[in-house]
Amino acid sequence: MYNKKMLTNFWSDLTTNEIKKIDKKTVLIFPFSSIEQHGPHLPLNTDHKILKGILNKFSNKYKSKKYLIMPDIHFGSASEHSSFDGTLSINSLEFISHALSIIEPLCEKNFKNIFLLNSHGGQISHIDIIAKELKSEFNIQIVKGTYFLFDQFKNIVSSKEMEYGYHGGEFETSLMLYYYPKLVRKNNIKKNKLSPDVSSKKIITYEKSIKKAWLTEELSKSGIIGDPRNASALKGEKISNIVIDCIRKIIDEMYN
Repeated sequence: MYNKKMLTNFWSDLTTNEIKKIDKKTVLIFPFSSIEQHGPHLPLNTDHKILKGILNKFSNKYKSKKYLIMPDIHFGSASEHSSFDGTLSINSLEFISHALSIIEPLCEKNFKNIFLLNSHGGQISHIDIIAKELKSEFNIQIVKGTYFLFDQFKNIVSSKEMEYGYHGGEFETSLMLYYYPKLVRKNNIKKNKLSPDVSSKKIITYEKSIKKAWLTEELSKSGIIGDPRNASALKGEKISNIVIDCIRKIIDEMYN
């Protein structure tokens, strides 16, 4: 292993000679995010920023040779937001191909543990495909997870908000207030609606068991699906601590 005096858990901070010495059991964490609209109060890189904040805090809290954090893949598949200015989206097939082209050579070099850590709800199915392809080709341990699905976050955010506030609501705004308060346009935080699913009696819905494809503008004129008014930095800290503890448990299980 590389010299503990210069211990870092970020792949990009190592030298090529140090990479050669990495234990092939090391868990490689691949962060996936997106550049997309998050309404008038949050920046386009909210998904990227939140995951970066979580992983920076995680790496500061848990220094270990068990894992390395890979460079972020933050141009995601976000076509549902494409009608909103600023969104940068990659075609779904290109996104999957791009991710595989980065990860496959590392599998070929006999790295045994790959953790796909996602922060964008619109590409969960894409991550599933990437994991399936890697597993079938290399038959190594591939773990996938989307951070906001790690827990129900009870007593922090209401269950209704968690289920029907998909985007830019109390949950994400709380994390941004905790990690990057200066990036939150607080004067633009206003009442917004939850998903129409909250009161729908229909069989076909937006995000329940039987789903129809949807575009964000069909659900929200502002781009927000949820209500950010009750967001707070304290809630963001509590959410962050739960996610970080879960990541630690995942790494320990994968490595052992």
